[in-house]
Formats: sequence, structure tokens, C-alpha cells
Amino acid sequence: MIPHAPILVIVLPLFTAFVMPLIGIIAERYHIKYLRELIAIGVMIVVLILAGTIAQEVWNGEVIVYELGGWSPPWGIVLAIDALSTQMALMIAGLGTLVMIYSASYMSRDSGLSYFYTLMLLVISGMMGIVLTGDFFNFYVFLEIMSISSYALVSFRRDALSIEAGIKYLIIGSLGTSFVLLSVVMLYGVVGTLNIADLGAKLATYGGTNVPSVLVLSLALFVTGVMIKVAMVPFHTWLPDAFTAAPTAISALLAGPAAVVGIYWVARLPYLPFGMPVGLILVSLGLISMVVGVLMALMQRDFKRMLAYHVISQKGYMVLGIGLGTLGATLGTQGGLFHLLNHSTYKALLFMCAGAVLYQTKSQKFDELGGLGKNMPITALTFLIGALAISGIPPLNGFVSKYIIYLAGFQAGMPWITAIAVVVSGLTLASFMKAFSSVFLGQRPQHLQGTREAPKPMLFSMIVMALICVAIGLLPALGFNIIGPAAEAAKNTSSYISHVLGGT
Repeated sequence: MIPHAPILVIVLPLFTAFVMPLIGIIAERYHIKYLRELIAIGVMIVVLILAGTIAQEVWNGEVIVYELGGWSPPWGIVLAIDALSTQMALMIAGLGTLVMIYSASYMSRDSGLSYFYTLMLLVISGMMGIVLTGDFFNFYVFLEIMSISSYALVSFRRDALSIEAGIKYLIIGSLGTSFVLLSVVMLYGVVGTLNIADLGAKLATYGGTNVPSVLVLSLALFVTGVMIKVAMVPFHTWLPDAFTAAPTAISALLAGPAAVVGIYWVARLPYLPFGMPVGLILVSLGLISMVVGVLMALMQRDFKRMLAYHVISQKGYMVLGIGLGTLGATLGTQGGLFHLLNHSTYKALLFMCAGAVLYQTKSQKFDELGGLGKNMPITALTFLIGALAISGIPPLNGFVSKYIIYLAGFQAGMPWITAIAVVVSGLTLASFMKAFSSVFLGQRPQHLQGTREAPKPMLFSMIVMALICVAIGLLPALGFNIIGPAAEAAKNTSSYISHVLGGT
């Protein structure tokens, strides 16, 4: 591992974000085209390499504990990195790099790009901090960094629609972070620690019946806050407006890795005294979100708004899987984490395809589109791959993770859950076939006769993600090599606890 790689993957994008306005001034003064874009992409490539070196060490069976300030845990601030957090870090770095490449073309018509890349890098830094930190307080700090930057990105174009969506996101998102902060305060008051490993060790001393009610309330507030942040039903109302109004490059980042970092922390929490109640709550929220999300998506006539509702539905699968895992169905955790990885890939791809159409036609309404398959064949093909992947059609990556979740329903003795999940997948396919037909098939409107394919940087990112969807579907072992250790880390917290607190 490269020395200090754990802190560099957080600090490097954070530092670059703060100097990006200066870089923008230099680029404009000396007429250096694409300087901001090249630096942002270069930083993300370095972050991806650093994350790869971390992964190499973690997958050899290590848990990396990086101490800050010379204080050892549980008192000091630490970054604690196991296979679960490594999966997330690689996903954030990889998809973040592709989104930056995509943005180089997609955002070229906008002004204020220095601030755009500042905010994007802050989101990346916040996400990295969320998945690598070893304590609840710094989770809250990094959550705020990511959230505040996201609010500003949604309102980036400063028109009425984006400002309204940004304010709604700000109000509801602030409620979620307030719940998280209150939970952190209560947690420290009861247990006397904010270190997640130390918390896990102390929770293990409680039986199922003598857990302090304040501790239960603290956990409930934390999970509620996270559910608001990840827009699970009934806390979902901010997401469709935000993802529709934001520039599509931003939507791709928020719908991909940013949408699921909260779910990572749901999987990360040590549920030792709370298994059954928490599991049932997560299963219920997951099922409701799956059904409501897909039904709302079926009714949409706006390309990006339809995709936004599918974000809600697909996150339901992840929470369902983790909930089933909490109930003892080990396949559930594996399927939920696998679906988290897959969703981040094909959902970012689908938003990028929608952005390519919007970029070339200046429309995202189904009624104003049609027949673009001949003009934009690569966009059409990559969208079709993403659509089939999200619908769980073999041999694509979405099928693999959904199939594991289906099996988890049987493993938990709840086959009716599997039946609901299969029906939702069928409705998802119907929704995307309607969208594909509306945009890429049929009669092409007269004003779209001269439409051309998307610029090459946009196509590059879309093709890479489409190939990932195909590769993991055809060779699921590629995904299992990442997901297997991650699921084991989520299930077996003893190794994480012993490494962080000084044992082996």
C-alpha cells in the first residue's frame, strides 16, 4: 500500500476542491482550455490508484487502522478500512472518475465550472470520508460535507426549478442529518464512545432484553436519519425533484455512489442486541420503497424523473437484502451489497444516457422524443444494456444480485418476499421498455432529424459502464471476489473490532 493512502483519498480531492477556483482563474487568464477538467480527472485517477493499493492489502486479510493525531482508538480519530469499506471506496473512486470524464463534455456549455468541480470534488471527499471513518462523529462531519455540496450542485444552474428542488433537498436533508447528530449525542451519553468498533464491543455485553431504551431510541434516530438521506419511502419526496432538476452529470454521481453510502452505514452498524426488530423494519421499508418507486416510475413522462423513481425502487432491493441478512439469511447481506455495487454502475449509466439525449436534443420529455436509435446508436445500445441490467435480465449484472436476493427470501422462510421482488423486476422492465421505445424507436420528430451522437468523452464513460454491466453478468466471480469479503466483514464484526481496538 502507498504510505498514507487512506487519508490521501480523502484529503486529495478536498484540497483540490479548495484550489479549483484559483485553477479556474489561471485557466481563464492564460486561455488554457480544459485545465480544470484535466486536473479534476487526474485527481480522480490518482484517488482510484490509491484505493486500488488499499484494496490489495485489505483483500490479503488485513484491516487497515490509520490513526490521526497520535491518539489510539477508541479515544483518537481513526480510519478503519476492511473489505466492506474497501468495496465502497473502489466504487466511489471508479465511478467518480468516469463521471468527471463525462462532465468534461456535458458541462462544457455551462458557466461557473470552477465551482462545479469544487463541489463535485467535495462530494467525492465527503463520500470517501463516510465509508472510511471509524467513528460516528466523523461520519456526521463527512455526511455534512457531502450533503451541503450536493444541495449546491442540485441548484447549480440557478433557475426556478433547480432552486426549488435544492431548497426542498436542503430542508428534508437537514432533517435527516439532524436526526443523525441527535443520535450521535445520545449514543455518547449512554455508551460513552463514538468509535464504531468500541460500540460493537460494548453492545455485545447487552442481552436481548436489557438494552437501555435510550440506546434503542438512538439507533432508531440514526437509522431514520440515514433513511431520509437515502430517500427511502416515506422519506423520498425530495429525490425526484432534485435528480430531475440537477444537471445530468450531477444526477449520475448522486444516483450512483452518493445514493448508497448511507445504506453502507446501515450494513456497517453492529446490530447484536437488535437483530429481529431492525431486520423487520428494514425488510418493510425495502419492500415499500420497491413497490412505490416502480409504480411511480411507470407513470412518468419525463426521462430523468422516471430514472429518479427507479433509484428509490432499487435502493429498496438493497435495504431488503440487508434486512434479510439481519434476520439470519446470510445470502441477503451478500445480495444487498452486490446490488449496491451493481446499482451504482447501471444507474449512473442510465442517467448518463439520458443526459446524452438531453445534451443533443435539449429535451427530456418522452412526448418530444422518438426515433433517436439511428442518430444515437451507441447511446441507444448502452441505455438498453443498463435498462436490462436494472430489470434483472440475464446475463447482466443486475440479474446476479437480484437472484441472490430472491434466494435470500426463501432462505429467510419468506417466499412471498421473493414473489414481490420478481413482480417489481417485471414492472421495472415494462417501464424501461416504454422509455426505450419512446426515445429510441418510432417516428423521429422533424426537429430532431439532424441529431448527432453524443461527444466522445461522454460515450467513453457510458461504454465503460455498459461493459462492466456485461462483464459482471457473464463472469459473476468478478463481483463475488469483491462482494464475498465485504459481506463477510458486514456479518462478522469481531475481526473489525479486534483490529481497531488493538487485537488481531
